[in-house]
Amino acid sequence: ITERFEHDLFNGISFDLNGLDSKELKAALEAVLDHTHVKAAYPVRIIRRSEVMIEKTVSKRESLSSLPHGMTQVDRVHSELKIFGKGIKVGVIDSGVDYLHPALGGGFGKGFKVQYGYDLVGNEYTGENSPIPGPDPLDSCTVESGASHGTHVSGIIAGYDAKTNFTGVAPQATLGMWRIFGCKGFAASDVIVKALLMAYDAGMDIISASVGGDDAWSNSPEAIVAQRIAKKGVPFIVSTGNSGSDGAFTVGIPSIGKDVWSIASVENAYYKINYFKAIYATTSSNLVSGAVVAGDKNIGSKSDGCDPSTVPNLKGKLALVQRGSCTFTLKSTNVIKAGAIGLVIYNDYEGDAFTPLKFESTIPIVSISAAGGLAILAGIKAGTEILTFDPNPHYLPRDNGYLISDFSSIDASNELDIKPNIAGIGGQIYSTLPRFLNSWGFMSGTSMAAPYVSGSIALFIEAKGFKRNNKVISHQFKNYAMKLVHTKGNSVIESPLLQGAGLVQVYDAISGKVSVSPTQISFNDSSSFAKYKTQTLTIHNTGKARAVFKVINEPSIALAPYNRSGQGYAIVGPVGFSNSKAKLIFSKTSVTINSGQKATVRVTVVPPKTNPKDHIMYGGYIHFKSGNHKSTLDTTVPYFGVVGKQRDLPLFDAKYPYLSDSDGTNVFSKIDTYTYDRSNSTTIPYIIYRLLTPTAKFDVDVLNAKTKKSIGKTMTDSQHWTVEGSVGLGLDNSSSSIPVPSGTYILNLKALKLLGNPKDPKDWETFQTGPIVVK
Repeated sequence: ITERFEHDLFNGISFDLNGLDSKELKAALEAVLDHTHVKAAYPVRIIRRSEVMIEKTVSKRESLSSLPHGMTQVDRVHSELKIFGKGIKVGVIDSGVDYLHPALGGGFGKGFKVQYGYDLVGNEYTGENSPIPGPDPLDSCTVESGASHGTHVSGIIAGYDAKTNFTGVAPQATLGMWRIFGCKGFAASDVIVKALLMAYDAGMDIISASVGGDDAWSNSPEAIVAQRIAKKGVPFIVSTGNSGSDGAFTVGIPSIGKDVWSIASVENAYYKINYFKAIYATTSSNLVSGAVVAGDKNIGSKSDGCDPSTVPNLKGKLALVQRGSCTFTLKSTNVIKAGAIGLVIYNDYEGDAFTPLKFESTIPIVSISAAGGLAILAGIKAGTEILTFDPNPHYLPRDNGYLISDFSSIDASNELDIKPNIAGIGGQIYSTLPRFLNSWGFMSGTSMAAPYVSGSIALFIEAKGFKRNNKVISHQFKNYAMKLVHTKGNSVIESPLLQGAGLVQVYDAISGKVSVSPTQISFNDSSSFAKYKTQTLTIHNTGKARAVFKVINEPSIALAPYNRSGQGYAIVGPVGFSNSKAKLIFSKTSVTINSGQKATVRVTVVPPKTNPKDHIMYGGYIHFKSGNHKSTLDTTVPYFGVVGKQRDLPLFDAKYPYLSDSDGTNVFSKIDTYTYDRSNSTTIPYIIYRLLTPTAKFDVDVLNAKTKKSIGKTMTDSQHWTVEGSVGLGLDNSSSSIPVPSGTYILNLKALKLLGNPKDPKDWETFQTGPIVVK
């Protein structure tokens, strides 16, 4: 036994089974599963630490323009309401914290900013070895790794440093840190569950977790515990995941849980850049100053700097080359050999400046736009071109500011609940780093958006006093979030399956006097249309003034999760989009509500007329537009639905499943006879599968080959299978089961279709092997 959970919210144990052969392993598992006190069993999942982009900075003073508080009204809460999160406790589940950082209080325990926490794992923990816990959650790693994650997150929530003009979202909040990651590696799900329960028991007012795995089912142990904590009134804030480029259904656990806040990422409106001046051109970036020359005799092609024979003498110069067909490391190596003291890489085509990641170089490398590179090249041809770099950072508007980040995970749960729920700022966030990483830097990820929302909730709780009232807090934030557009310069609204209710607006959430419930609507898919097509919204006016609203449908961009002509029903990454829009029929198009009163509006959806086989996911917002903005703010409710029946989606990819042996590559068709010799483990039959669509259950029957009747199951009720793998089917491997007699059998695999009814045979997809002779 590795962990014991004896708690009001969760009872269980986690355990390892080591040193067992396949027969002993199956016997041990069945002994556990057959026990009358066991309600459910789950594998211990190894969850990767969140991937983030890190940009360190050595600047000693940062402008407040690097902070996105103007985008979220946090600046107004600070300046007008004088609210800073005082007295609110935020628990963080992450990689530890460098609490000795001056912006994070300089110590741990009573009287410090970081007062609570525990190290559940130790520095050497990888997710697969034994944790070495301790009472101190200090990030004491001394190498550059993702361990800096927890320090950056903590600074976003509650950091404050007057010397550098840095102010977190809730700078007077109190922090707790429960460390679940070592200096490298992963965390096991049982460790995560333990950390969640410890944070809850410590009395945290908010729990923030920038962690998760790609799984759109809501009943993993982590999701179950998160849901139960949320139902106890504690806002549980989780990053939605960074798998948006992989397409739809990429929102991860535990953010997929009901009542859990799943947080999408929005790009910061500004970015930091260093200018340099040239005699003939002015552009922007950072590098050592000096004369710049062509870094290739034939400059102007993607092969610039790739061939040492075409690199001229560059002694004491900065080398200019175009981005292209070889690695940055190779370009750097070649110009260094030629004497260069720095490398300037300009983008090809019409590309903007970029971050040259994953390179090894002993000289500084900078990237600039294609236009900037061509301007410098023209200057070189006109005479001696000198680049002079400004050491002070500047902040410029970003083209993708106020847009959902490309990496932010997308789409509803497999049960068609709207996820993510709301958005925070997660792209290019400046915050604290451990002192061994120069103390300050930028990171990007939904890992940054979740703590930003957590800090926002701390401000709200201080202002309104709603401790342990997750439902009310959630209502206010969702009702008053800002809807974002799909692309810059276009009025088309972004899908709620990317932004949830929208970007948090803290001041409006605090001051809003009208609440609408439910805070989000799923019209589900076509198979359950009759049940979900009409829903009722309740509007409650808690203010002193009469509220008058117009009720408006504002459709968003729709999602096209599949490219049937190109990839069939394999999920397309990145996700496709459609202009398909639903119509909404309201029982009333205007509402007047006196102080303290409630009103209801029935909403009936008319889905867009698209091909049901495309499974288009339409969406939008029900906008309650105020007739008097001086007394009553606008409020919105997101909605979505699917044209088509999710249970019609095929489970298995083409040519799958198939029967194979331990090698996994040999294919045995239904006309082939397979021989399983129980004295030779290499002949154990395997079913190799690849799933296009997730399934809630696998069920494998052993059929008598002659009578086609089941004599028992070799595997049953396996939950929540995704992607691909193999099912090993030893037919006599357990002391608690009955070995099949020697003879001929057929394996019948059944997989439950998405949203299918387990009691309806039509909702199962089946596969039968050919005859298997068991000796």
